[in-house]
Amino acid sequence: MSFAWPENIGYLLLLIPLVVLLGYGVIRQLQAREAVASPLMADTMMPGSRLWVLILKKVMLFCGIALLLFSLSGPRLCSGGRPVLRKGADIVFLLDISRSMRARDVLPDRLGQAKQEILSISRAVKGGRRAILLFASAPLVQCPLTTDQEAFEALLGMAAPDLIEEQGTVFRPALELSGKLLKAEMENLPESGIKGEKIVVLLSDGEDHAGDFQAEAKRMKTDGIHLFVVGVGMSSPVVIPLDGAGIKMDERGKAVTTSFRGETLQKLAHEAGGLYFRSQGDQSVNNEISNRINRIAAASRWVMEPVERVPLAQYFLAAGLFFLLVETMTGRGARNRP
Repeated sequence: MSFAWPENIGYLLLLIPLVVLLGYGVIRQLQAREAVASPLMADTMMPGSRLWVLILKKVMLFCGIALLLFSLSGPRLCSGGRPVLRKGADIVFLLDISRSMRARDVLPDRLGQAKQEILSISRAVKGGRRAILLFASAPLVQCPLTTDQEAFEALLGMAAPDLIEEQGTVFRPALELSGKLLKAEMENLPESGIKGEKIVVLLSDGEDHAGDFQAEAKRMKTDGIHLFVVGVGMSSPVVIPLDGAGIKMDERGKAVTTSFRGETLQKLAHEAGGLYFRSQGDQSVNNEISNRINRIAAASRWVMEPVERVPLAQYFLAAGLFFLLVETMTGRGARNRP
């Protein structure tokens, strides 16, 4: 069995305080009669409750909630197995094209610096396929995985902020789409039985407006995706040029400035078990990154992958709802007075 969302397994820890609360509820319910009448008169004034019915209701409630929490992890039944040779590298370049990447604290600007890093890495890495995924507030596949280097470079040159209308950098959707892009390619096993290592190279100035990338970063680590994070820009505030003329202004007519935020990028790399690099001015990092990718790609290894994955979440969800329904319809187990 495997899980589509393994990061949600931690929700099962909520079952520990739930057991305590349910046990306390049974004790309080059994003592309720004595709380309003003396023990000798309680059976005469109020009908008692059968202990086994109370326990049964609590067990059904516990099972229902446990099954619902377990379904959140996306359990899947894996059948069979096939050996797959991992060799080479499939690289998805995540390029931030928000308007802050037009800042000229590095030359020609942050976006131009990032493009040069991508171009140099792509040319230095031996074999494999390349893809370009542009992102700002939403991601856009500019180039699917391909071995055509000329087409890749042509599409890279066209990357610009105008390609995505909704601005404001958000990492999570881009990371999620890159994982799906690599996963779709990995599931289509070529006849040779050889797959490339899954690698993502993200280039940005670190301005993530949502800050909700932690779960997606951990999922990339679980899926065996190698993440390289490249920060582009300088720490000092700088204005944002517009494509036409002038600079970006706010509603009050003041110049909007942007600053490089390396802490966010370092956190992303840490959560995904990846590596962080800083590209600034003449200090390019493409040689170090391409060398690391070449070493990863050269280390061939056999891995076992399941032939089929059958989702089971809906069955656990239905079973959980069934237990909760039965618990609701079960009476309190009151004894009839003689």
